[in-house]
Amino acid sequence: MSDWFGSSWATIAYVAASTTAIYCSAVLAIRVAGRRTVARFSGFDIVITIALGSLIASTAVSRDPSYAQGTTALVTLLVLQVTAAGLRQRFAVVRRLLDFPPCVVVRDGHLRLPSTPLGPQVSEDELFSRLREQGVFSLEGVRVVIIEPTGGVSVERGGEQKNDVN
Repeated sequence: MSDWFGSSWATIAYVAASTTAIYCSAVLAIRVAGRRTVARFSGFDIVITIALGSLIASTAVSRDPSYAQGTTALVTLLVLQVTAAGLRQRFAVVRRLLDFPPCVVVRDGHLRLPSTPLGPQVSEDELFSRLREQGVFSLEGVRVVIIEPTGGVSVERGGEQKNDVN
């Protein structure tokens, strides 16, 4: 039982370091994988959600990692999340590096859907499906359609604006 509650300081430092490394790797992987991977979530939200769920489950049902290791990893993840959120809020360069920019895919009724690896990774069929959900059945009269950083679609028609946080 004492092994489950306690660990050496070296082990705890290792857990904090490996948690930091896997967090950064997961954020980078989500950023590279694209917007479709995290629809409705920011990359940071999805990473922290998965990591916390996995960490809590493995700590709760196993002796390895110990409770001290699991708690260290949990606190480290939360500190990383708060730090990343603060840096993204304060520094535009951090936002540009880590967040998806909004992507204009329709302007004045003309579809311009990029197919680059770091683009929105949405097919025409998927885009039109989302537009139909908002009552848009034709691009005629549509001024702008933007795929938002979280994967949602915003539509501006003529003079009115309708937003969907898909």
